[in-house]
Amino acid sequence: MSDTPPAEIQRPLRTRRRRFLIVVGCIALLVFGPYIVSRIRSPCRLVRVYGDSEHSAAADVLPGRLRIVTYNIAHGRGAIDDNWQGTNAAKRDRIEQIAQFLAGTDADVVVLNEVDFDSTWSGHQNQAAAIAAEAGFAYRAEQRNLDFRFLYGSWKFGNAILSKYPIIDAQVVDLPPHADWEDWLVGRKRGVVATLQLPDQQRVRVLAVHLEHRREVNRVRGAKAIVDVAKSSEVPLIVAGDLNSTPPGFPDARTTADGENAMAILQESGLFQWRPRADPTPGDMTYSSTNPVQVIDWILIPPNASFVAYEVLEGDLSDHRAVSATLRFTD
Repeated sequence: MSDTPPAEIQRPLRTRRRRFLIVVGCIALLVFGPYIVSRIRSPCRLVRVYGDSEHSAAADVLPGRLRIVTYNIAHGRGAIDDNWQGTNAAKRDRIEQIAQFLAGTDADVVVLNEVDFDSTWSGHQNQAAAIAAEAGFAYRAEQRNLDFRFLYGSWKFGNAILSKYPIIDAQVVDLPPHADWEDWLVGRKRGVVATLQLPDQQRVRVLAVHLEHRREVNRVRGAKAIVDVAKSSEVPLIVAGDLNSTPPGFPDARTTADGENAMAILQESGLFQWRPRADPTPGDMTYSSTNPVQVIDWILIPPNASFVAYEVLEGDLSDHRAVSATLRFTD
């Protein structure tokens, strides 16, 4: 029979248990610490504005005119569906090609959707910064939809506005989340609205937005949020981006169980104009780039503007096609 007191037997067991818990805690901190810290900090990084006044655009433009392009660049993956497919070098080359493509459009403002700011699958390249530098845009606003880091990488991407003219203000536009738990866990689609100072002393606001792709009810809620922004704007508002919705009467138009459609809500507000209004042709289709069958990428302009030119630009650098519009303000 052992003469060792029970307390003396239990003490080593408690010590080993404590050491085990410490080791488990350290591993958990190593694995989940970067994620937790990044999610705590993410509200402070929703929108950032960058500018380079030394390389701003010259003022030799036609007064009252603005050329804008919107492009969902699909994280630089090209026309395929998998963000992890392809090498980082190939994606960087594609981003350079996208920049050259956009430079050739002679746009004053570019709206980018699905643009990476620091994501593992694209080699941690800030694609907005790379495109702006290569294409000659001195100002940019970056807005993050997803923003978190994990043990071996990060997902940080969203929307961006590139401008040749000063961005004097930029704010996040909250859109209803697909699910509250998803928003808390990784983030959600949002928008960014920027005020631009044009050379003729006129100001204009540009809202870059990417609406949810999963359900029309989500897009309807997003459309109502866009209408609220337009109603509260004291200067002309242009909305551009991948709205993932097509109006009734267009191919693949969808409605909610209550018969609502996001584009119909925007149209019925009386606050926007767009092209095409009806009877789209194959050349009007924006998705997909290799088999265009839908119009889901849009440039919406305010009532005090008119279209001088409108064009869907062919190309397979993304799974979407870019949309270009030149508009003139009438007052």
